[in-house]
Amino acid sequence: MHYFTSITACYLPKARVLAQTLKKYNKNAVIHVAIADDLPQNFDLEKEDFDYIWQAQDFIKTANNDKWFFSHTVVELCTAIKAAAALHILQKTKAEKLIYLDPDIGVFGSLKPLEKMLNKKSLLLTPHQTAPALDLQGIIDEEICSLKHGVYNFGFFAVNNNKEGIRFLEWWNERLMNFCYDDIANGLFTDQKWGDLAPALFDFVHIVREPEYNVATWNLANRKISGNEIDGWKVNGRELKFYHFTGFDSGAHRIMLARHANPGDPVWNLSLWYENMLQKNGQKELGKVKFKYACYHNGTEILPSDRRIFRTRKDVFDYFDDPFGEECCRWMQARKVKEKSDILQTYKDMLKYKILYKLSIGKTRRKNKEKYRSCKKELQDWQKIINNAA
Repeated sequence: MHYFTSITACYLPKARVLAQTLKKYNKNAVIHVAIADDLPQNFDLEKEDFDYIWQAQDFIKTANNDKWFFSHTVVELCTAIKAAAALHILQKTKAEKLIYLDPDIGVFGSLKPLEKMLNKKSLLLTPHQTAPALDLQGIIDEEICSLKHGVYNFGFFAVNNNKEGIRFLEWWNERLMNFCYDDIANGLFTDQKWGDLAPALFDFVHIVREPEYNVATWNLANRKISGNEIDGWKVNGRELKFYHFTGFDSGAHRIMLARHANPGDPVWNLSLWYENMLQKNGQKELGKVKFKYACYHNGTEILPSDRRIFRTRKDVFDYFDDPFGEECCRWMQARKVKEKSDILQTYKDMLKYKILYKLSIGKTRRKNKEKYRSCKKELQDWQKIINNAA
């Protein structure tokens, strides 16, 4: 059975844990890594548990790849290449079936049942939730979050290499090549929101509802982890198949664990196990490595606003053949510096919301605090531009 994941270099330790755990319980697993980045200088495939490495530059085909790569943040890029990578792998290897797993997943059991599901249906998806939220906070954290980010979690999907599976991948890939952006206000969240349409558009989709697949903080309210590393992990009394350690680097994973589990509960031990595994696989050395497309050629950091301007303004997109070059960098800086009056207004807003959130309570306090932090972040971005332009 063939599996693949999508990474940049900083996610290599996570991909190593994925590969090690996958092969521990699935001896015949063949794992592919699609990477939208340069590999570390000392990387040696012979010493890894990966079977294939595929460079995104080799299978992404656009009129100008530099423009396409520049247009995406690191998260957008890693998700935008997934359908193209799947098509590439199926074409090159002639694999009959292919399963995608996010790099921050650990596998704890045989995935043979998924192969059997693919004998009946050509596309497998897992919802973020398969049971209603238990309280008001759960509605906010789980159900409303799914409405924003997508009903189905595309940290996992599985397809057959047949007409149906290819039809889905080609449909999905066309949309990801043009609209794989974190733009919730306009109905987009990277690769995921498109999945909401899949069961309506394709009659060969099977929704995997079994609780042992794709366990994560977004469904822990209804899925209880038990067991240990020696005897094995279970969820709702069933053998855990794979756990998705989403939000691990940001700390969001621990925040949500604290909501759903008491200190010392098995799921906390599972989280600690994962943290130790990451350290053994190079997290300290690689975890904060900047990806290849993070900066202009002169070393200046590319801000998310630069990428948005580039991809939304056709005149800018058409003018710069090399968006990573000095000319584009200077233009982006000059555009911002010309708008210094906006800096003063943002600074005034920041002070206003800082005062308001300290004086308010409850939801109003949270909203004012969010606005204060947003203004503060915008000012920090402005400061970077001014420093680089000086």
